[in-house]
Amino acid sequence: MGARRAGRGDDTMERGEAVIQRRAERCEYLQFERLAAVPGLVHAVFTRRGGYSSPPYQGLNLGGVVGDDRAMVRRNRELVIGALDGLPLLGTRTVHGEAVTVIERPASWEAPAAEWYEPLRQRLLQTQADAMIADQPGFALCWAFADCAPILLYDPIHRTFALVHAGWRGTAAAIAARAVAAMGERFGSRPRDLLAGVGPAIGACCYEMREGARLAFAGDTLAAACAHIEQRPGTDGTLHRYLDVAASNVAQLRAAGVPGANIETADYCTGCRTDLFYSHRIEPEPTGRFAVAIGRRE
Repeated sequence: MGARRAGRGDDTMERGEAVIQRRAERCEYLQFERLAAVPGLVHAVFTRRGGYSSPPYQGLNLGGVVGDDRAMVRRNRELVIGALDGLPLLGTRTVHGEAVTVIERPASWEAPAAEWYEPLRQRLLQTQADAMIADQPGFALCWAFADCAPILLYDPIHRTFALVHAGWRGTAAAIAARAVAAMGERFGSRPRDLLAGVGPAIGACCYEMREGARLAFAGDTLAAACAHIEQRPGTDGTLHRYLDVAASNVAQLRAAGVPGANIETADYCTGCRTDLFYSHRIEPEPTGRFAVAIGRRE
């Protein structure tokens, strides 16, 4: 598996100087430097490149409900599992909300994955949440994204980890800060110890806020204070609001107590870089979803 630092001058990765580019079988993914240095921790932000899906899902699509051939999605999923050292993938139904759920293997968690994995996976598919937290090894939390901000969290003291799905609705409900608080309440994680990686998301260059989004942010004090909103004149001569989803979540993490030095960002706009990532808002529908995962080896 090859690896190289992403940064200016790299013909495939022009931004995102805090991430490392890696390649595995028929796939390409990014890792955050601090998280990649943790022994036993596995994580990846996959690009759309590689995979088996055909247009309009061209590439490594892990979206199972966007109309792609399910056999191709399963093959793509196997590529992701292979790149994650064989860790099985677990994820709930994302609903763009504020719920945080704890992912736990059953009491007999030392049993082979063949005994506990499929029942747990099926149960989680019926669970609605937009932040998952865990402290057990042997699996990876995984979701598929297209413009929403993927947020990866790790506590090196308690060895707990989390994956957050933050679209504009989740960001307006302060889902990132809620996940940090939940890690503290459940596992004793302190915000100042957390390492965080904020992955590719749609930026203010591409995402115009509608009135519903503006009102949603106004309804949460923390979300409103942390929102990164630009105002630019539209073609009608009035000022229009544009939201930077990733930057808003970075601000929420800092407000929740995560040190700025502990937060790394991929610094890609999914709307601008549809060569690398899927974008629900910029690409014609239907389109795919790129995978993001974090977990611990046994």
